[in-house]
Amino acid sequence: MSNDVKYIIVDDDSLNNLICSLMLKRTLHEAGIKTFERPQEGLVFIQNNINSVVTHSVLFLDINMPTLTAWDFLGQYESFSEEIKKQISIYLLSSSISQRDRDKAKTYKYVKGFISKPLTTETILSIAGVEF
Repeated sequence: MSNDVKYIIVDDDSLNNLICSLMLKRTLHEAGIKTFERPQEGLVFIQNNINSVVTHSVLFLDINMPTLTAWDFLGQYESFSEEIKKQISIYLLSSSISQRDRDKAKTYKYVKGFISKPLTTETILSIAGVEF
């Protein structure tokens, strides 16, 4: 993964992508943010931008998208190499309050957590391992 990309946001809602990006920059002063409104483009980016230097990125993935749901995205992600998968921590980011979605998220071994929108400073700090 390109060393400067620390956060990847995949959400069909451009306003949510903007809000997430602004929250990340305001909280962590990170410039390494890449957003995708089309989930397939996010998958292609992840697969094509892996390199030999092991870095770590966080992926915020919306659940309900019209072209490819998070579940479809994760199904395709499963076929990626272990090298790619060990470099990315995936968090589902959704406006859904469904317990069913939360339970389903737990069945994917690469999903680290389920976050309700909007992304907050506290959540970002927690994921980044920063005490607040």
